[in-house]
Amino acid sequence: MNIKTIIIDTRDGYHLAGTEFLPEQANGIGLIINGATGVVRKYYQAYAEFLCQQGFTVLTYEFRGIGESQSVNNDAPAPSMLHWGQRDMDAVLTDFIQRHPQLTVKGIGHSMGGQLLGVLPDNNRYSGFLNIASQHIYWKHWPLKDRPLTVAFFFGVLPLFYTLTGGLPKWVLGAEYLPRQVVHDWSRFGRKKAYIADLDGRPLREGFRGFTGKMRFYGIADDRRFAPPTAVYQLERLFSNADSHVKILNPRDYQMKSIDHFGFFKKSMNRQAWQESAEWLIG
Repeated sequence: MNIKTIIIDTRDGYHLAGTEFLPEQANGIGLIINGATGVVRKYYQAYAEFLCQQGFTVLTYEFRGIGESQSVNNDAPAPSMLHWGQRDMDAVLTDFIQRHPQLTVKGIGHSMGGQLLGVLPDNNRYSGFLNIASQHIYWKHWPLKDRPLTVAFFFGVLPLFYTLTGGLPKWVLGAEYLPRQVVHDWSRFGRKKAYIADLDGRPLREGFRGFTGKMRFYGIADDRRFAPPTAVYQLERLFSNADSHVKILNPRDYQMKSIDHFGFFKKSMNRQAWQESAEWLIG
C-alpha cells in the first residue's frame, strides 16, 4: 500500500491533517474514518491499514483543534463540535470525492464521529455508514447504575473545566486537549434532551431523518462509561429513514477479556471483528 499525508482546507481558515491509505488493487470503495472526541488519527492506523489491505482506499483525519489540524489565520472561528460535523466532515468528504470520483464512498464513525453524521450537509453522499461505539449521549440513556458518573461528567466535570480553564486538559481523559467550545458543546449535548442542538437549544434533526443509506451500529457490550448499548440503540432510532441495524459485540465472542469504548481499533483486537466489518462495508 501507499501511505501519504495530506492537508484539507476548510472554507473558514483551518488546515485539517489527514493520512490516506492507497491499496495496490483497489476494490472501488473509499472509506473515511471520522474519529472520536480528542482522538488523533494515528489511533486508527492499524485498522486503516487492515482495510487498505482488503482493497479499500482509506482516509483518516483530525477535527479542527485536535492534533495537527489547526487554524491558519487569526480570523478562523474557535473550534466547536458543531463545526466538526457541519464544516470539517463536509470539507473532508468534498475533497475526497473530488480526488476519487471513481469510488463509492462510505463512512466509519467512532463515537462522536458517528453522531455528527446527523449534521453533515448532504450526508447521503455517503452510500453507507458504519458506526462503532457511537451513541446518543443524553445522560438518561445510561443504565440507572451508571448514571451517577455520567451526570457528574456532563453536569460537573465538563462545565467546571470550560468555565475555569477554557478547555479540557489532556490528563482528564488521556486524549488530546479539547478547546472550550468543543467542551461546552459536549456538555450541553449530554445534559439536554434536545441532544445535538444549535446554540439556541433547537434540536438539529433534519440530517438524521434525511440519511437514507445503509447503516450498521456496533455497540460494545462492556462499554459502560462512554457508549452503553442502551445509548447506541437510541442513536440508531434518530436515523429513522436509514436501512439500519445494531449489532452488539461481546468480548467473549471474540475470545477477548474486554473491548470497551476504544478497543475495537487497537492492534490487539481480534481480526475476526475487523474482517466482519470489512465484509459489511464491501456489501
